[in-house]
Amino acid sequence: MDSAEAGAELVHHGSMQTDPMAAALLSLGTARCFTVERARGLGIPPSVLRRTGYQRHSRSLRSVKGIPAEVSDVVTCLGSLVPGTVASHSTAAVLWGMPLPRRLHDAPLHLTRPVGGSRPRRKGVVGHLADLPYGATVTVYGVPLTTPARTWCDLATQLTTPELVAAGDALLRKPDAPRLIGGLALPNPLTTVELLTAELATRAGARGTGRARESLPLLRTGVDSVPETLLRLLIRDAGLPEPEVNRWITDVDGRRISRPDLQYRSRRIALEYEGEHHLTDARQWAHDIERDERLRALGWTVLRFTKVHLGEGRRDAVARIARALSTAEECGGVTGPRGQ
Repeated sequence: MDSAEAGAELVHHGSMQTDPMAAALLSLGTARCFTVERARGLGIPPSVLRRTGYQRHSRSLRSVKGIPAEVSDVVTCLGSLVPGTVASHSTAAVLWGMPLPRRLHDAPLHLTRPVGGSRPRRKGVVGHLADLPYGATVTVYGVPLTTPARTWCDLATQLTTPELVAAGDALLRKPDAPRLIGGLALPNPLTTVELLTAELATRAGARGTGRARESLPLLRTGVDSVPETLLRLLIRDAGLPEPEVNRWITDVDGRRISRPDLQYRSRRIALEYEGEHHLTDARQWAHDIERDERLRALGWTVLRFTKVHLGEGRRDAVARIARALSTAEECGGVTGPRGQ
C-alpha cells in the first residue's frame, strides 16, 4: 500500500472508520509535487513522508511516486519556499516553450532571486542573483518566472548565436501559428521586438549582452520552426540575399496559393524545409506535392531542403539557391501577373 492510500479507510470492529489523515493524504496525492512545509501544515508527520510511496527530490521537496512532476510544478513549489524566487534562463525557456538544443533538455533548474537575498542553493538547481525590477518577472497559472523578453536575454549566456536567434524567432510567431509546446502554452506572439530591445537596453555590462545585441537584428516575425531559422541564417552567412519569411503567395484573382517557409518574391523562388513528418506522413507528402505544383504553375521555382542540408549538405544547399537566383536574374524573373 503506498502513502496516498495508507490509512484512507480503516475497518474497526466491523465498521468503517475514517483515518484522520485521509483528507491530507488525498490532497497530497492529487499534487504532482509538494513541499515538506505544506505536508507539515496539513498535519502529516515526517514518518509518513519517509514511506516508499513518496519520492524525495530535495530536503524540502517531495512528490507522489507514479505521478511525474512537471517543471512548472517543481518551480511553483520551490518558489513558495522563498518569496521572490523565479524560474529563469533555460528553465523559464522550457516553460515558455522556447526551442532549446538537446544539451539543455535535461539541464538543472535555473532559479533567480533579487539582489540582496541569498542565492538559491540546492541539489539540481543553478542559483542566480540579479536585479529584477518591476516588469522583469510574471506569474502565470501560479508559476513565477522571468518574462519572455528577460528570458531571451538570459539565454545569451547559454546559447550560441544561431540558437539564440531561433529562440527569439519562436517568441515572435504570428497569432495564427501553432502555440509553442511548453508548460504554459500561451497564445502567440509571446513578446515583441520592441520589448526585447527595451529589456536589452537595461542590461549593459551583463553577461551575454554582446551576443544578445548581435542576435537581436537577426530576429524575424512569422518563423514557424527552428530549421527555418537555421536555413535563413545559412543563406545570410553565405552572402546571398536574405529571403522573406512565411508570406502568402496569391494568384491573379487574389486567392491564396501557398505560404513558403522562405521566398524570393521578385524572382519567384520558394524555399521549403521538409521535416521528417513531411517524409513519413503520406497525406502531408501528397499535400506538399500539390502545393508545389500550384506554385510551379504560376512560374515559381520550388527548392526543398531537409536536415541534411543544415549539416553535411550545407554547401549543396547554398549552391542550389545561388544557381536558382542566378537563373532567375538571367531570365529577368520579376513578379508579374502569374503570381503575387
